[in-house]
Amino acid sequence: MKNQFKMSMVAAAVIAAGSTGVYAEEGVSSTVDVSFRYRIETVDQESMVEDAQASTLRTRATIKTKWNDKFDSVLEFDDVTEIGMDEFNAGQGNTPDRSQYPVVADPEGTEVNQAFVRYNGDSTKVAYGRQRILIENQRFVGGVGWRQNEQTYDGLTVNTKFGEVNFNYAYVSNVNRIFGEDVDAGDHEHNTHLINADMKLGDGKLSGYYFAIENETAQGASNDTFGVRYSGKAGTFAYTAELATQSAGSDNPNDYDASYYLLEGAYKPDGYSIGAGIEVLGGDSANGQGFTTSLATLHKFQGWADVFLGTPASGIEDMYLNGSVKLGEFNLKAVYHTFATDEGGVDLGTEFDLALSRKINKKTSMLIKYASFDSDNELLYSSRDKMWFMLTYKL
Repeated sequence: MKNQFKMSMVAAAVIAAGSTGVYAEEGVSSTVDVSFRYRIETVDQESMVEDAQASTLRTRATIKTKWNDKFDSVLEFDDVTEIGMDEFNAGQGNTPDRSQYPVVADPEGTEVNQAFVRYNGDSTKVAYGRQRILIENQRFVGGVGWRQNEQTYDGLTVNTKFGEVNFNYAYVSNVNRIFGEDVDAGDHEHNTHLINADMKLGDGKLSGYYFAIENETAQGASNDTFGVRYSGKAGTFAYTAELATQSAGSDNPNDYDASYYLLEGAYKPDGYSIGAGIEVLGGDSANGQGFTTSLATLHKFQGWADVFLGTPASGIEDMYLNGSVKLGEFNLKAVYHTFATDEGGVDLGTEFDLALSRKINKKTSMLIKYASFDSDNELLYSSRDKMWFMLTYKL
């Protein structure tokens, strides 16, 4: 069955290569988009016997159909294949014979990444099926798009507008996680409600949210989160402030309470930017759990080395400096982090991140990225260096 599925995906790619649109009948049109993302990732981790080397290719075919002025649909297939270097642990039992290697969470497999139908009204959109849900900067709910197998959601989404207020609601029955459908950890059953709203205020945007996450597979990730966020600009200076509170939800065995706050600013004249910020995910050691962001695109936050994918019970404080500059055809970005526990202020380590990217042409882009985490406590968080080389090509 899986081989047949891969053959269907290849067939879609062939169709796309010859045509950007397929017209079945008057009033109905379909387009097929195909993209390829090749990546080499290496990991040198102090706590592991071997270094990891991964070479993977993601092939994506997306079929978009417009049925009429009100309805459209999306059907999207992803295939992840190892090419050459396979000395890595794909995580969560995907490669049980490779436990001596650090984790590179890009397991092989072919899956339906998206499959939904959508109603497009004048001020309201309703989508049902498997789809992306990306809320604000994806700190709490996102698609983990950095990994080769994206995280998507089965459920219903409603996006509507009331005057100046944009309102979004999502019901999630299942989360299709990055580990793939071949292992139990690849799917989490949910009974989750996600609500957020935003409006323009002054020179920025004010947003508020309520996430009632009921994870029936991993009950320790169930929580109720309320928060408010404001992002604005003053000339060439941009700033963001955010505050949230979280408590145990549903059948979470830990009856905890924790808070979250973010303060950051950046100076952004033409050609470069310099910024700084502090992000704190609070802890509740007495009740055994810290502020949880189990649906987030975690790679975007707290360092690209992905050391802190789960918040410790004592919480975590991340203070960072960042900068970016355009160098001819290239974009260079650098970030420096210092990490400590929220409770007790225990030093956890520092990290330096560097990324160089370039859009080669309309269809091709490249990225070279490096992350180095230097631990202050090797027993809890081991030091590690990671490097990536990535090419993306869209037909």
